[in-house]
Amino acid sequence: MISHSCQLLLILADWTVKYPLMRDIVLLGAIIFFLGLAFRYPYAGLLTWGWLTIMNPHMLVYGFALGWPFNFGVALVTLAAWFFSREKMRWPGDALPWLMAALVAWMTFDSFFAVDGDWSWPLWDRTVKIYAFVFLCLAMINNKARIHAMVWIIVISIGFFGVKGGIFTIMKAGAYHVYGPDNTIISDNNQLALAVVMVLPLTYYLFEHTGNRWLRFGIALTFPLQIATVLGSYSRGGLVALAVVLGFFWLRSRRKLLHLAVAAMLVLGALQAMPPAFFERVNSIDSVQTDESFQGRLTAWSVAYKYAVDHFPLGAGFAGPQRKPVYNSYYPDAETHAAHSIYFQVLGEHGFPALFIYLLIAALSLRNTRMVVKRCKDRPEMAWARDLATMTEVSLVGFYVGGAALSMAYYDGFLLLQAFTSILRGMTEPHRMPAATIDDQPSGRSAPSNRSTATASQRALLGG
Repeated sequence: MISHSCQLLLILADWTVKYPLMRDIVLLGAIIFFLGLAFRYPYAGLLTWGWLTIMNPHMLVYGFALGWPFNFGVALVTLAAWFFSREKMRWPGDALPWLMAALVAWMTFDSFFAVDGDWSWPLWDRTVKIYAFVFLCLAMINNKARIHAMVWIIVISIGFFGVKGGIFTIMKAGAYHVYGPDNTIISDNNQLALAVVMVLPLTYYLFEHTGNRWLRFGIALTFPLQIATVLGSYSRGGLVALAVVLGFFWLRSRRKLLHLAVAAMLVLGALQAMPPAFFERVNSIDSVQTDESFQGRLTAWSVAYKYAVDHFPLGAGFAGPQRKPVYNSYYPDAETHAAHSIYFQVLGEHGFPALFIYLLIAALSLRNTRMVVKRCKDRPEMAWARDLATMTEVSLVGFYVGGAALSMAYYDGFLLLQAFTSILRGMTEPHRMPAATIDDQPSGRSAPSNRSTATASQRALLGG
């Protein structure tokens, strides 16, 4: 069965190369199929929505499907299917979902005072749609099967570009920069690198909690390729984030010596393949005083801060600080730059109240992960929740550090990880623990592969 499936995938891949429109046809067929499932099972629609919003497969085609608003259609079907279903939805009981809602409300209010409404409102529309997806995840993900499936969506959607970029880096011996898909938030090499770094801990979680040895072997092969993508991006911020993630992962791991040896082997092995130009780029971190890129970031941060102070409590609206009337009012002769920081991006666009809520959400996310780990201590049947909380914490720390130099404040993959912490906290409430673990096993590797277990998991995933 597996060999036949692989052969079919190879045939489809060959067709998409020879016949470019095949990509569009395959994509459209897949979405129609998933929409059919969504009518019956609303969560199938949410998984499809997650795949489309994080991976953006409609930006990887060449024909009629390029840029189609598939997300909107899938969102409508998912919401309609949920409305007519018997499934009850409610947010977890902690403050994080409400803080996110408060942030969206404030950003909406602030957008009425944007310096360039024609520029800002389309970005508001995109951001609100991202938060709508996150809010629906907070309401619908209520068991292990569902959160596990969404983790797979994130890892596959971002890991695809990590593997693809790693193969490109190896084939070209690191001579060219790796970029993400066009017209997406991760199209830039720096943003792609941070997204790949963010997903590495989740990939490790799936490796630890996957029973099929061939699938585990495939997951293991992605690690060196994804690290090669980060190196091949030539992103200094990505390298810093990678170092932070590996270091924090080592601190949180229980097999420190083994993980240190594996990490060192992967990173050092990837570095051996990189050309001198890569090391010249890395060494430029030491010359921040003369680095034009870094100086441009400092100027952009200064603009964001000064505007927020001068117009307290409001900001300039989405992408407002980088508009010439704003930017050049503080630095008349400077070339405009984006915020290049999730923190200054929020500050400059929506003022100090938004930054306060944003930082509060960031802190609460980390607190949630520690709370889940504490609750699951000495509970072998909840090992999966403990490990997922730990790896989510590592991912978030990496993003918080790497995001300090990139404009990715409203990145859907990152916001979804913050939502995971609230979901896990709700699922591990003392009064919910027994119900949440009826069909669960301590580890995916030891789970029996009998039909009754699979059926129970399917019911939990699709039917709630």
